[in-house]
Amino acid sequence: MNPFPKRQLILLLLTFFLGALLCLSGCQQQAKKPPQAPKKPAARSEVKLSQEVAKYKSEPTISLYKTATGEVEELKMEDYLKGVVAAEIGPKYPMEALKAQAIIARTMTLALIEYENGTRGKHNTEASDDHTEFQAYDKKAVTDKISQAVDETRGQVLLQNGKFIYALFHSASKDKTASIEEGFPKLKDKAPYIQPVQTNGLKYAPRKYHRWKVKIPTKEVMAAMGIKGNTLYDIGIVDKGPSGRALTIGANNGAVRISAVDLREKLGFDRLYSTALSNISIKGNKVVFEGAGWGHGCGMEQWGAYGMAKEGKNAREIVEHYFPKARWVQLYK
Repeated sequence: MNPFPKRQLILLLLTFFLGALLCLSGCQQQAKKPPQAPKKPAARSEVKLSQEVAKYKSEPTISLYKTATGEVEELKMEDYLKGVVAAEIGPKYPMEALKAQAIIARTMTLALIEYENGTRGKHNTEASDDHTEFQAYDKKAVTDKISQAVDETRGQVLLQNGKFIYALFHSASKDKTASIEEGFPKLKDKAPYIQPVQTNGLKYAPRKYHRWKVKIPTKEVMAAMGIKGNTLYDIGIVDKGPSGRALTIGANNGAVRISAVDLREKLGFDRLYSTALSNISIKGNKVVFEGAGWGHGCGMEQWGAYGMAKEGKNAREIVEHYFPKARWVQLYK
């Protein structure tokens, strides 16, 4: 019998086992690679800081006006932020979403103080606990989880060109966040970097924000639009912005116009949930607004941050998604 086939079989088996050993060794070496350490924010020494940013070399103390009592409280920044995160987002969000909110709130606090004079003009303080004036604040709602989120992001802010960004945030958007023109036209020249980004917060948000109808008495809408007399007709959306939100609302065959942002403010932010309107109609003595989402739409979508955290994204990835042109910096420790 010719032994050649046996020799071939032996060589084939040796090749197979050698390949298997090499693969096993390579896989084991790959498995033994240490996990990459999470990226750290840039040190302040690595960034050219503007004068108003550079002065924050340590944790500042701010004055807070309390609307319920009219009292003024002096608070360390990080303690203040715990009350803001508690009031603005609450402890039910994943840790990385809470940390993202802390970074956003810290940045926004300092931007409002430095670029909008805080609430000095109204209360002679840096901040107020009224969310329509500054940011919401609730010391009693602070939990260990919220404290941990703020502590783990201590001193971290978002900057662009060495300046604090307007780190705006809102609850829920339909599928895109808003441009600055759509949410805050007056800040158009100050925050042009706030542009629409894709988001999916409605996947996680309460169903009432997915699609809604709001009915408001016609007389109230007329008063808000400055219409004198008893006639309101042909009300609708005149134009839309880049994310699809209404920019201008018109009525009476185009004779009357108002910005959607101003109309929402006059009718009530917690009443007309957003300017992401799909239709406006008149039924009986009511004007029916149909839309989706909740809030002005600019910056970080909180329910979108919730979803990203649930899907394994960290705080840095969340804030950089919503503010892609910003730089993450450790301002103080």
